[in-house]
Amino acid sequence: MSDVRRLMTLKSDLGATVIDAVPDAGPLQDGEVILALDLFSLTTNNITYAAFGDAIGYWKVFPTGRDDHGLMPVWGFADVRESRAEGIEVGARIFGYFPIADTLRIQAGKVSRGGFADLSPWRTAVPDIYNRYVLCAADANYSAALEPAEAIFRPLFVTSYTAVEFLRDNGFFGAGRVVVSSASSKTAYGSAWAMLGDDVEVLGVTGKRNRSFVESLGAYAAVFDYEQIEQLPTGVPTVYLDLSGDPGLRARIHEHLGADLTYDCLVGATQIDGFTIDKALPGPPPVFFFAATVLDQHREHGTLRGFYERFFAEQRAFYERVVDAERPWIHISESCGFDAASGVIRGLADGRSDPAVGHVIRLRE
Repeated sequence: MSDVRRLMTLKSDLGATVIDAVPDAGPLQDGEVILALDLFSLTTNNITYAAFGDAIGYWKVFPTGRDDHGLMPVWGFADVRESRAEGIEVGARIFGYFPIADTLRIQAGKVSRGGFADLSPWRTAVPDIYNRYVLCAADANYSAALEPAEAIFRPLFVTSYTAVEFLRDNGFFGAGRVVVSSASSKTAYGSAWAMLGDDVEVLGVTGKRNRSFVESLGAYAAVFDYEQIEQLPTGVPTVYLDLSGDPGLRARIHEHLGADLTYDCLVGATQIDGFTIDKALPGPPPVFFFAATVLDQHREHGTLRGFYERFFAEQRAFYERVVDAERPWIHISESCGFDAASGVIRGLADGRSDPAVGHVIRLRE
């Protein structure tokens, strides 16, 4: 029996982390599997998980036994180290949702050719999509060379893609223009990329220091910084795709666009301190969009397979675009170990991340 090392986050300061170790739980019981985490990404998305750890339930997914610290969820790749679950073989490579820890013990269920789920009771705190693990050998779009890009973008691009599909299914709510805030974020420019073939003009709004990066992507018809909100063009029905969650920015956009604003799609919060909704805003009220709920609806309606066929093809093309050897959108920085992860988390929590860099951490040499 050996200890399991883990990197815990202080709930009162999301950039503060501590490495500790807990005893292994002993021999596997029937249906249990031990997954050894290898490669995972760290983005502002993970800080958002922590920020809403209590409100949405993310802290409950990987219990720590402590009230002051939680295990920040991450997306990445692991290998099956031990298994007493039929259909899950030792050595299998998988993708899914993990704590930052050497290993994760799960109660496997819903085993299929494509993957399985963790049926541990505490995981009911979040939608089913967070509890499923994909077997890479069964994924026709899997590429070992694209693992770093997939670790970074797969949990983000699914939000980008489903949000755009939602808008498209609703005829963009009659709009001919989409304004995207936090345009330097990976979810934002994933959304912009997904709309390149649609008959809508996509405008990006970002911080002044990130404007040149956003313009370099070529994913937006035009880019404005936050000081230029009142210069956004009017006279065309417009959807606001809100990736920032900033109430002050939201109010300015509503007031400036006025009757041109047909829908406010609140996708997420990169500015986590301001995640509130002012119901007195002029124009249509913000409507929160949650990608996991859309996926669960596809599953309930029996349309998930068709959705994934479309999604995986688009996702693979997006990965290849962002790491294109001649014109990459980002540089992937790979570091090793818990200490490296601590440093990246501190920078993300403090808002010092460079949008042109994507961080992945490898726990095993």
